[in-house]
Amino acid sequence: MGIVALHVESGRRLELNADDEFEAASVIKVALLTEAAALEREGRFDLTDRWRLTAKNVAAGSGMLDEFDPGLTPTNRDLLQLMIAISDNTAADRFIDLFGAEAVNARMAALGLPGIRLVGRIPDRGQEPPKWPPLGVMTPRDTAELYRRVATRTLLDPASDRLLAKLLATEHTHDRLPRLLVDEPGRSWAGKTGSYGGVRNDSGILTTKKGRFVLVAFADRIPDTVDGRARAIRAMGDIAAAIVNEWSSSLPDLEPVVEPPLPPVLMPPVPRAEMTLAEARANPDALHLDRVFRDTDRRFWDLWRAAGGDVADACLIPMPNSWWEGYEPFKIEPISALVLHHTAQATDEECIALFEKPESKVSSHFLVGRDGRLFQFVSLEHRAWHAGVSLLHGRMALNRTSVGVEITGDGNRYPFTPAEVETVVRLVGVLTAMFEIDAPWIVGHQHIAPDRKNDPGALFPWNEVVRRGLALAQKLSAQTGRSAP
Repeated sequence: MGIVALHVESGRRLELNADDEFEAASVIKVALLTEAAALEREGRFDLTDRWRLTAKNVAAGSGMLDEFDPGLTPTNRDLLQLMIAISDNTAADRFIDLFGAEAVNARMAALGLPGIRLVGRIPDRGQEPPKWPPLGVMTPRDTAELYRRVATRTLLDPASDRLLAKLLATEHTHDRLPRLLVDEPGRSWAGKTGSYGGVRNDSGILTTKKGRFVLVAFADRIPDTVDGRARAIRAMGDIAAAIVNEWSSSLPDLEPVVEPPLPPVLMPPVPRAEMTLAEARANPDALHLDRVFRDTDRRFWDLWRAAGGDVADACLIPMPNSWWEGYEPFKIEPISALVLHHTAQATDEECIALFEKPESKVSSHFLVGRDGRLFQFVSLEHRAWHAGVSLLHGRMALNRTSVGVEITGDGNRYPFTPAEVETVVRLVGVLTAMFEIDAPWIVGHQHIAPDRKNDPGALFPWNEVVRRGLALAQKLSAQTGRSAP
């Protein structure tokens, strides 16, 4: 056995074989969880992105995803919770394949935890060898240090570490280290177990009125029998209870840890800069122009001109709230939807001023002004923040796959101006031709979030806009090289 116990607040520590390497079994999944949280912090991993379950990507062994029919699309966060809460192996393989062992191990080494290494993958269901290959290698000391830093919010950053702690607290198996410790009121456990052949492991953070105890116990090369495994599990619970109860007898009661609220995470502000198309083409290195005028946008404006649109007063204004270059997984997926909004404001400037504030946390790709002028705020290669929690034809999180268009005014109170309607018609036609958007995917915010939103409103002329827009798209299809809608 390898054991590490430490009391976070006092620093008291007990170790046995702390630097020996043990077969990690499913405890290595905490390294996958850490990598996910780190990538999410860096803007390179989206917890809301969905993954499709198929018959081919089901892993052998523990879990619940193997009980469902193919086609289920849980989010990455759902998968992380399944991986920790019930040790779902299909979820774990999803992240092993996505991240790769080399990246996970590099992350652990960079965090000063080289004793934690991912070395394998869980076999696919139906392809299990007589003896499974090792999944990971961990030392009790580095494992305990990972938990200590999660507990003290010093592993990644406070927000990421809170996410780790929250997911670790969903772990269902409490029959090992916390077996004799979690029945007392006010105590809680957050951790991860692992089982594999003659291996039984457990690890985590026990929170009590005496403070926080990090407990790690690894047992391998134990008799792979019912009695041998049971003896190891009982020993873990007995050892943990003996340590915690003995130390607690001389420790004072502590006030519960109250964490301060996390500061809001805001995108950096972007200086106000308005450019015409001519200015943008003449100054390709202009500050922040790459947020709003990229290859796809150049093609859009060429097609806009071909559709009869006036580009003389078209206005490009880069905005802070979007996912742009440097956040590769957050770049927009193949566009398949167009979502129309109204600003509920009287003037174009009010919308522009709101979008320029990082704290607003909103943006759109385009704004159709009161006089029909077209503003672009976000590149068509990037996600704007316009849809929020949304659902359309079974697809969620529409920011990932849709173009967002704001129209100045309030479509539940006043009709939109003729100039606005003309610009929206042309916009529908150009975008539909350019991205082959099908008619059922040309919608309003009210259709994708009906419980929250009512725009572009009851007075928006849907029949005219969609009918004329699709007719224009058909005329433009030859110029895009795409099939007619």
